[in-house]
Amino acid sequence: MKNIFKHIFLLSLLTPTVVQSQGQPFIDLPPEQFYNMVYQMHPVARQASLLTLQGSLTVQEAKGSFDPKITSNYSRKEFEGKNYYDIWDTYVQVPTLLNIDLKAGYERNQGLFLDPERTVPENGLYYTGVSVPLGQGLVNNQRNIALKKSRFLEKDFQNEASTVLNNLLLDANHAYWWWYENYQKSQLARNNLELITERFQGIREAALRGENAAIDTVEMLIQVQQWTNNLETAELNLRNSLLLLQNFIWSDSIELNFLTPTYGLKQNESDLDSYLDWAIVNHPDLRKLSIKSSILELDRKMSSEQLKPVVNLNYNLLSSSQNQDSEPSFYTNDYKLGVRFAFPLLIRKERAKLKIVELKQQENDLETSRKYREIINKIRQSYNEVFTLKEMIDQQEQILENYERMLLAEEIRFDNGESSVFLLNSRENKKLAGEIKLIELKSKYRRSIGKLKWSTGILQEEIKAQNSL
Repeated sequence: MKNIFKHIFLLSLLTPTVVQSQGQPFIDLPPEQFYNMVYQMHPVARQASLLTLQGSLTVQEAKGSFDPKITSNYSRKEFEGKNYYDIWDTYVQVPTLLNIDLKAGYERNQGLFLDPERTVPENGLYYTGVSVPLGQGLVNNQRNIALKKSRFLEKDFQNEASTVLNNLLLDANHAYWWWYENYQKSQLARNNLELITERFQGIREAALRGENAAIDTVEMLIQVQQWTNNLETAELNLRNSLLLLQNFIWSDSIELNFLTPTYGLKQNESDLDSYLDWAIVNHPDLRKLSIKSSILELDRKMSSEQLKPVVNLNYNLLSSSQNQDSEPSFYTNDYKLGVRFAFPLLIRKERAKLKIVELKQQENDLETSRKYREIINKIRQSYNEVFTLKEMIDQQEQILENYERMLLAEEIRFDNGESSVFLLNSRENKKLAGEIKLIELKSKYRRSIGKLKWSTGILQEEIKAQNSL
């Protein structure tokens, strides 16, 4: 008997002590607040805003092709004391969307050996005119096609920013609910270890008094040791999940070790058709292909335009002023007219370009059909997962209630001396396994909601709407 009590005393020394952390209070971090922090401070989110700015600058760059331009050319030659020529031409040119250029300028030329066609009145020559492409380039030309493309490229940059944010928030959603799962498991393991440690102490004291078999203390010690390992594993996973969470919280004023996750607001999932309808119109991948289709259509128009002949008309009204103090006067019989015509006889290059663009359009249409089906099926899969997990959570909550009833009944039997430590521990382990399963299902359920919204493309839109309020 003395040896038995000696072993009980030695085993009691191995019982772990649970230390409660003191100091700074813990602060709840709801998932909605966490997503807002990621959206506002994460470097990838800031990169997404730079993409949007880049898109607006692309339009501004294309509009620069329509800026009025002032040009001044001056040339002079002197040799052996003779002024061969002195040529000065200054003009302002204003481009328009229809590729009609307006022009106004002043020309003054002098010299002994001046080219006769450059001869102008002594006080110079004023002119104003227009350049009109009557054939190729009147409606669809390089400048206005580039402007239209830039507006689609701006949308493409915005769409790319949405894709980047959508992927970022999916990763953040996974990190948060992994943290939530490990935190809840750690709390469960710690609370259970405290409970079974207290029970072990009671059984050990009862064994010392001879009220319980000494072997019962060994049974309880094994339980304590197992949950000590479970707690260490849970805390290891919790530390690792905090490290992952640290990749998404970019604030030096926040101490992650004093944050606690919450289950957040109840999710009101829309029906499947709502997700499908939204994705068909707004999904980033489908919008990207739609934008590409619009850009290819502009390329097709430009290629079709090149099948037309080049017919450029230049007309300038001329005016001279013999008196510098008088205003220049224009007469219709003083003008300069020019016409340029060009057309390739075989137009093989132009026809090939047009055919290449048409093939690219067909390729894009096929890619759109493939991506459409892929997205629709992915949304259906995610929705099925959310629906199934929700049902499993309801079922698991009922299972857990039954485990608690079984444990309570076993505790009553144990207090009446009708049960054993082994049966009590068995009931308790099943109940704890049920609690762990429920934690895992809840975490997986919230991750699946994030995945559903990500596959729909609406995840970043919800966070963006919250921050715009």
